[in-house]
Amino acid sequence: PGLPRLANGIGAVARIAHGRLLVPGSDQYAPTRGADASDRPSTWLQASAWLGSPEGADCGRVNAPAAAPRLLPTAYHRLLFPLLALCTLFEGFDTKLASLVLPVIGREFGAGPEALGDALAASSLGMMAAFLVMRVADRAGRRPVFLASVAGYAALTLATAFAPSLAWFTALQVVARLLMVVELALAYVILSEELPPDSRGRANGLLGAFASVGASIPALLLAPLEDLGIGWRGLFGCGAIPLLLFPVYWRHLRETPAFERAAPPRPGMAGELRALLGTGQRARFAGITALWITVSFWSGTALYFFTYYVFEERGWTARDLQWLTLGTIPTGFAGYWLAGWLMDRCGRRFAAVAYLLFGALATAVCFQSTDTRVIYAGYWALIAASGLWTIASTLTAELYATQQRAAALGITNHLLGRIGLVLGSIVTGRLAVALGSTGDAVTWLSLANLLCVPVFLWLVPETRGTDLSALPDER
Repeated sequence: PGLPRLANGIGAVARIAHGRLLVPGSDQYAPTRGADASDRPSTWLQASAWLGSPEGADCGRVNAPAAAPRLLPTAYHRLLFPLLALCTLFEGFDTKLASLVLPVIGREFGAGPEALGDALAASSLGMMAAFLVMRVADRAGRRPVFLASVAGYAALTLATAFAPSLAWFTALQVVARLLMVVELALAYVILSEELPPDSRGRANGLLGAFASVGASIPALLLAPLEDLGIGWRGLFGCGAIPLLLFPVYWRHLRETPAFERAAPPRPGMAGELRALLGTGQRARFAGITALWITVSFWSGTALYFFTYYVFEERGWTARDLQWLTLGTIPTGFAGYWLAGWLMDRCGRRFAAVAYLLFGALATAVCFQSTDTRVIYAGYWALIAASGLWTIASTLTAELYATQQRAAALGITNHLLGRIGLVLGSIVTGRLAVALGSTGDAVTWLSLANLLCVPVFLWLVPETRGTDLSALPDER
């Protein structure tokens, strides 16, 4: 009975974030500055102009409007966003569990840093196989694949709560994490195809913010569940809550108009690859793949090994993680929201570069400090920098036509990009042993973010303002 109120409450977060721009007593948005915002180019836009694509390089590109449009313009959009946000919140919750309980299951199953790193890497291999499922979404539709992934990852998360060994834990998480990344990727695709280009960046940023909130909740619950005697297994039980909400999604979620209008995709994987690597496509394919590999590699080091680092090298306990959550929720939400705002205001390329650099800096602060307060601040900055995932997802969706979009996201992010996640976990575990410090290993590996910047700027064009419904069949 309370679900509609909960859905309306989540939707209100998005509206409140932009409601201050409404002219009192009307449904019109006021200019964001001055008497006529269209006459004054933003200093942010001037500062980021050098990151824009060459004139005429993208036929689907339009100028950014002076006045902010309504974020969720229709009644269905105002229903769709809270549905996707609620499901994405639990995806973030479930995704965080494996890395959060790393030191706990290590002690229970008698595993050291190398074995745990290998287990994380193996579970990440499931994410790489997600591209096979994403290809189905270009043929059967976004809706059925999204619903199947939600039900699947929730059921397997529940099964993980009863894992009797590290091998069983890893095997269940391989498939569960495969379906988690499919759900999150399709949530971005569905929202991107439903919304107009002027509000797409902010909406995707807010959607990612709910994943960040979900990823912050497990740390808050671990200590109380340990006091109850169910510990990390209770966390995985909580991650199965989407199973109870599945009938609501089945009833209200509908197929995107963009998919229903799209021409059939090329038959077979070879046809898809020819389309993605055709004339004029190779550079952007290489550039967006490099960005995904870097994002995954950084996550597989800085985010996945944080709990192990503070437990083993800084003497933290589950109680310390509870205090950490007080900052991760607001800073994570703010980081994702800012990513969306920067994308719509300054461009996708500007936002990506800013977050790559900020992520490397935050990693060094977090993993080199011995002061608990500085570690807290550094980790909160890391969570905020995770908005980079939303930026990469939005860029990928806008680079490709509808009949290629899910396959492109699956290949660049899940098949190729997740190589970085696998390598990050493996390299961190082994480098930590060689250096005698997890903190030093993670700090050195964060320099990969800096190496990605020139490659990304060279190969990937600006996509801000792209109308996805107007994209030609071949880009």
